[in-house]
Amino acid sequence: MKKDKTYRLDDAFKAKARAHQFAFREQILNDYYDEKNPQVILSPNAARQGLIFCATYRELIRQKVKRFDTSALFSNMLRSEHIPFNLFVPMEEDLDNARRLFSTIIHTEISIITHIYIEFAGYADRTMYLNDGTSFDAYIEYVDSNSQKGAIGIEVKYTENGYPIGKKEQRDICDTHSPYRLMTRESGYFIPDLDISIFLKANHLRQIWRNHLLGYAMIARGDIQQFHHIHLYPQGNTHFHLHALPEYKSLLTPKGQDSFIDLTYEGLFDMMSQHFTSDKQKEWISYLYQRYITI
Repeated sequence: MKKDKTYRLDDAFKAKARAHQFAFREQILNDYYDEKNPQVILSPNAARQGLIFCATYRELIRQKVKRFDTSALFSNMLRSEHIPFNLFVPMEEDLDNARRLFSTIIHTEISIITHIYIEFAGYADRTMYLNDGTSFDAYIEYVDSNSQKGAIGIEVKYTENGYPIGKKEQRDICDTHSPYRLMTRESGYFIPDLDISIFLKANHLRQIWRNHLLGYAMIARGDIQQFHHIHLYPQGNTHFHLHALPEYKSLLTPKGQDSFIDLTYEGLFDMMSQHFTSDKQKEWISYLYQRYITI
């Protein structure tokens, strides 16, 4: 499969993103590898160097992941696993401007950001929450101006769409005593007549719902007092922009809508550029535009 050909399973956005990442790999990273593979994979040597991460903050990111290897996180340029590291780890060097940024996004006055976590599933064993594998790609923990502890759970998408249901997930949705049903009912996020069995077939909505629920489960346990869930995706991924997100928001009450934010890469990068203005930060934001925004 040549890099200038469309992979037969690609939608329009993924085809553009695939071509964009092939070009970035060769023209910017100077890495040429396995041209017959339609996936945009870094060579083993490039993956071990951590070239999937922004060079400006690569050493800081290394502190989070310890050792770069050839697994998908470090090699697959079309998947989103690496993206939270490039977006949010650099903010640890400037938590005050990160505070201003997220205060703007969630319309809450944040006094201090206490932690930025990548891949965060909660403060206790998962059985204390949804008893499943739900986690946030990034998790911003803060204290607000009223001294309340809050958090922002972020799900980061790139070319991904929905995903098929697993057997345990199917059983838990059908179980009338499962945390899914309890948290959906207690949260007040969802319209009163919502039957969660709709998520058995709604592959495009199920993960969004679970992430939103995990945040409420943390409130219910007393870990935090307030929560916002951000679903972050590129504008060109019309699966979310035109379909999944409007449908999901139609299931929400005003309380649910207040705690849920859909945000594009373009919108986030624009806001970041207003808050992170040092030469180093401008270099980082320029990289983000160049790397992820597909024209």
